[in-house]
Amino acid sequence: MGELLVGRPVLRQIAAVSVPLVLTSAISMVYRAVSRDGDPVMPLVDPWFAEARRQLSPEVQHDLDLLLGFSGRLLYYGEELMFSFDPLEPDRLDASYEDFARHLQDLPAIAYQRMAANAVRRLYRDQGTPAAPPESSNPDEWRAYLSGSVISGDLDELVELVIHPEELKARSVRLLDEFWNTCYREELERNWPDLQRAVRHAQALIHPVVQVSFSELTGHRLPENIALHLSEVERVTYCPSSHLGSFIQYIYYPPELVLFFNPQVVLDNVQPSLTWPGNNSGEISEAVALAGMKAIADPTRLRILSMLREREHYAQEIVGKLGISQSAVSRHLSTLEAAQIVSVRPDQGMKYYALDNEHIRTLAGYILQLSES
Repeated sequence: MGELLVGRPVLRQIAAVSVPLVLTSAISMVYRAVSRDGDPVMPLVDPWFAEARRQLSPEVQHDLDLLLGFSGRLLYYGEELMFSFDPLEPDRLDASYEDFARHLQDLPAIAYQRMAANAVRRLYRDQGTPAAPPESSNPDEWRAYLSGSVISGDLDELVELVIHPEELKARSVRLLDEFWNTCYREELERNWPDLQRAVRHAQALIHPVVQVSFSELTGHRLPENIALHLSEVERVTYCPSSHLGSFIQYIYYPPELVLFFNPQVVLDNVQPSLTWPGNNSGEISEAVALAGMKAIADPTRLRILSMLREREHYAQEIVGKLGISQSAVSRHLSTLEAAQIVSVRPDQGMKYYALDNEHIRTLAGYILQLSES
């Protein structure tokens, strides 16, 4: 018998779209791609970013530069805010901005100081000069700790914020709230159907090798500095992000790796649709059909579909009938929704699930067509 070794989880790959993820992607691109004067600082940048910045109040534009500009070029503080919500957990993937904002409001102020400290700690670790943050609120100690991390904003103002975490919390929440309400909510609603379609097609393009998946979804090679971290990653999430264009954007937050992709790259390369007599919509792509068949090929999900044949159910009803955890049910429902097997109807804070009969008939027609000459 061989040695007893500590095992490592198998690397998982998923395609998903989440409001906190795409919000973090968009606001970081506004910071990176647009100067303080509102002009693009990178060639080929989507003009939406410049317009989004111009819509923000001067105070929030100032906070954008200060709060995203103190944790190095990878903007680690924004990632800390997002991952404090655990947005990749199955029962959080379909969370709304209101869910995310409520979480941020409920966090104690001291948590924001800790997130700021961890953002800078991660930056110093990347640089090979690990340093622990101060354990007191001494401004001189914080000034020394932060002095090597600030790429935009005033160091003295930042020190005052960090040693007064109530103000740091208030301005962090204000930044995200104004960006969401002024710039991003309507834009995301407009693009949401394409993002969901891109996720469905991306699921069929995921390859066991991350480098191949990334190439299929983006048309780019996976950068070497990302590939070097794969041995420390347990889950790779491919997330579509509107306006990304030809840029490569990622978040490495061990053990998570989020790779963003331009949804249009995937949607423009969808395989030709197949048609057959009697299909109401007239067409379905091979990728969508494959996603649907994968979603149905699970005994628990088949039980859920059997329940929904009677009538629509809300999630907690399904949990009670199946006798399994809510997170597991949320995961199954997310899979069925992404594959268009079920539809979702929000009502007074509840989500009601029903069979998408038209799409199921289309999928059935696709399968029947395979047997016909």
